[in-house]
Amino acid sequence: MSRENDRISTKVACIDIERLPATLISTRGAHCKVFQTGGYLRRKRAPVKSFVVKTHKLRCEKREAEIYFRDYRKLRKLLEEMIPKAVFVRTLINGEHNLVVIAYQHVPWFNIANPANEAEALPLLGKSRKAYCQLELFVSVAKELRRKESKVIDLYGLDNLVLDRDRQIRYLDSFEVFFYEDMLHLMDGAGRELEEKISISLQRLDYLDYLVQQNSRSC
Repeated sequence: MSRENDRISTKVACIDIERLPATLISTRGAHCKVFQTGGYLRRKRAPVKSFVVKTHKLRCEKREAEIYFRDYRKLRKLLEEMIPKAVFVRTLINGEHNLVVIAYQHVPWFNIANPANEAEALPLLGKSRKAYCQLELFVSVAKELRRKESKVIDLYGLDNLVLDRDRQIRYLDSFEVFFYEDMLHLMDGAGRELEEKISISLQRLDYLDYLVQQNSRSC
C-alpha cells in the first residue's frame, strides 16, 4: 500500500503523479510545497537524477510567474552553479492556473546563513577554498544588486543558502528570490512584513560578509 506522502498530493496537469513516487520534504516556504523524487519512472523504467518538484500554494497569475522566472534566471546568470538548474512550468494545479518548478536536488547539509552556526561555519570555510570563493562571490553579487537595483536576495527563508553534501554553496529558493526595497515606499500595513524580511535578509548578508572577511584569501 502506498502511503499518502509517497505521492504529490495535488493534481498537477503536466505531471503523471500516479507514476511518480515523491516524498513531501517541506511546507515551510511562504510560496510552495516541496516534494523530492527520483530513482525510476515506472512507465519507462529509465533511471533519472533526483530532483525536487515545487508546487505553488496559491493561485499564480501569468505575470507573477514571469517575474519569478525572470528573477531566477538573473540570479543563476550571476551565481551560476550555486543556483540549481530548474524548469518553470505554467500549468493547472487542482484545476487552477499556477506554477510548478522542477529543479535538480541538492541536499542541504549545513545552514551557512544562520549566525547561530558561526562556530562551525568558520572552520568549514577555512577547509574549503571552493566554498569560500563561492560565498565571496555570493556576498559581492548580493551587495551589488542592492546598490544598483534595490534588490535584496531573500535570506529570510529557512535553508535558502546552504552547504550541500559536497561542501558547495547552494541557493535553493526559486519563488521570489528578491525582495524589492523600493516597494516599501508604496505599501502601508503590508510593508511592515516586507520590511522585516528585508531587515533579516540584510542582517544575514552582513553575517556572511563577516564570514568572508574572517577567512579572507585569494580566489
